[in-house]
Amino acid sequence: MRTDLNLLRVLLAIHDCGNVTAAAKRLGMSQPAASAALSRLRQSLADPLFVRSGTAMEATPRARSIVERTREVIATIDQEILPSPTFDPALSTEEFTFCLSEIGEVVFLPAIFDRLRTQAPNAKIRCVSLAPKDLLEALREGKVDSVLGYFPDLDAPNIYQQRLFSHDLVCLIRQDHHITDAKLSIDAFCSLEHLQVRDGSRSQEMYESHLASLGIKRNIVLQMSHYMSMAAIIERSDLVVVLPRTVANLYAQHSAVRLIEPPVEIPLYNLKHHWHARYQKDPRHLWLRKQVLELFGSHDTPMTV
Repeated sequence: MRTDLNLLRVLLAIHDCGNVTAAAKRLGMSQPAASAALSRLRQSLADPLFVRSGTAMEATPRARSIVERTREVIATIDQEILPSPTFDPALSTEEFTFCLSEIGEVVFLPAIFDRLRTQAPNAKIRCVSLAPKDLLEALREGKVDSVLGYFPDLDAPNIYQQRLFSHDLVCLIRQDHHITDAKLSIDAFCSLEHLQVRDGSRSQEMYESHLASLGIKRNIVLQMSHYMSMAAIIERSDLVVVLPRTVANLYAQHSAVRLIEPPVEIPLYNLKHHWHARYQKDPRHLWLRKQVLELFGSHDTPMTV
């Protein structure tokens, strides 16, 4: 037997108020609608439930037997199930998981760590690096909360994305390099020996494709998988490396290297925040997205792709 929850609300209101008219007023419905609800409930439970006694409605034994239990059930639903969930970052002990590239950890993580330690001091932070084929499932299952960076393959219909800011690439050479110009010429760019960092980021693939489309071929003499030891090599050689400007600026502050502009304009690429549609209205995720947008965003409207 199925019974509409709203019919049970009518049952309680009539029991408490003593008549249909007062019950309807309490529930914000018309008297005919309340009478119709009582009629349906009588049919459903095969019992009159209330009989008239003077000007009041008196509950039958069947009605009295279910009133208190019904009251408990409705109270549980109203107080624990129907209210919108909330999230208090100051009390949270949850773990926030981000998927970041190696560059993403340099660009995003310090500010994220500072913000979360301030706003959610008891929360944990975890960073992972996943292949595109594993990332979509991790987002769907909630194993990853946010993906930040350049992830053009993350284009499923149920993935939301928000542009944060545009990024570009620049060259880096040692501080006392024999080339002193602010910008490399095509001839110098092609004649110099290059260090190439292949960290798996799609921005490097985009860059290589752009050079190929222009017919520019580099003399790559050293390939690496990470940026960590890159500056130490650049500052003691005549090699040149192409890398994101944010990372280059960081190394220029702490190593004997300097930025030099590439010979051709390299297209900007957008760094974005990605999340799964399942968590679009989740209070915890809403709070997290607000922090990311405040730290890095240009306040664009979220969109699906």
